Amino acid sequence: MWPCKRLDLAWSDWRFALRRCLAPPDWRQAAEAVERAWGSERGVLACLNVRSAFDLYLGARPWAPGDEIVFSALTVPDMPAIARGHGLRVVPVDVDLDTGAWRTDDLARALGPKTRAMVLTHPFGARLDVAPAVDLARGRGIEIIEDCAQAYAGPAWRGHPECDLALFSFGSMKTATALGGAVAHVRDPETFERMRQCRARQPVQPTAAFLRRVLVAGALKGAGNPRVYGMLAAALDAVGVNRERWAHRMTRNARPGTAALRQRPCAALLALLARRLAEGDAPVTRRMAPGRTLHEALGPAVCLPTRDARPHTYWMVPVVVPDAHACKEVLRRGGFDAMSGRLCAVSGEGVDVPGAARLAEAVHLPFDPDMPLDELVRLGELMTRLDA
Repeated sequence: MWPCKRLDLAWSDWRFALRRCLAPPDWRQAAEAVERAWGSERGVLACLNVRSAFDLYLGARPWAPGDEIVFSALTVPDMPAIARGHGLRVVPVDVDLDTGAWRTDDLARALGPKTRAMVLTHPFGARLDVAPAVDLARGRGIEIIEDCAQAYAGPAWRGHPECDLALFSFGSMKTATALGGAVAHVRDPETFERMRQCRARQPVQPTAAFLRRVLVAGALKGAGNPRVYGMLAAALDAVGVNRERWAHRMTRNARPGTAALRQRPCAALLALLARRLAEGDAPVTRRMAPGRTLHEALGPAVCLPTRDARPHTYWMVPVVVPDAHACKEVLRRGGFDAMSGRLCAVSGEGVDVPGAARLAEAVHLPFDPDMPLDELVRLGELMTRLDA
């Protein structure tokens, strides 16, 4: 059985991470290596994860409780939770079911005298056009935060040049994973310096905690073999363990409101992150042809969000179906372990977000660039017949 997602991590990367856990480099040198590898004149900050970076940014802004922050309504639940934890009022804007994008006129209607920023998410590996939103925000003195956690495309792309903050994730299930870590690209020098000083006061993530992630990653990577994963899935089913919750728990990052959120990444994590960044575009380009193959194999009747997005890194392949449970059962019988995702529809007072709600319930198809092309085609044809 093909797992829904396999770690984008070579065994050589895993061994490198293990060695760095056992003999960590100097922390400052490791952080500087990440920032050099990113290669930008603008402020670059290596953080524990995207949530930590977002928390640092909000802590560095002079906003008052009750000020508003607008979110494109499809995101991970932690991001609006962090904003609310800083006393901000969250205002969601719905997204289109087919594209995952927001409408500029909906953004304009959501803005008010207390709006301080917009958080715009690039979903599923697609890169959306934020230029109209940037133009809208600049005319009103509102900041733009690009959540690029799902759309890493190599260090050459750093988000829109006029956005105030761009966030890139290298968590366990991400492209070019470093089993954690994030890069925050900060436009304003004063904000960057305040974030850097705040990060310097944070405790360093215990190396032992990262070592546990490395060991778990080794086990998950070994279990990614279809035959091994089939046996693991059968064993989890036999003892009554929900495999989706198990998979999410095994790859989960720190939650908001915990001390683990406000830590610096350890030197071993930074060293692995610098190594992955040094690969340039390679982790992304190897996904392109297989991703297009699967997209093309999914017939036009299949609701495939971001199907037409260009550029696209094919981080995830979601499909929207009437009955997610029935869809997953059929695909699993065919040897493909489709799963639900971690995204949510952002809630807000009196705001209806049906597009985001349906996208949050999407079924994510197994996809990995190492899957044989005939298996990708078989998956696409099976899904197309199911949706017919």
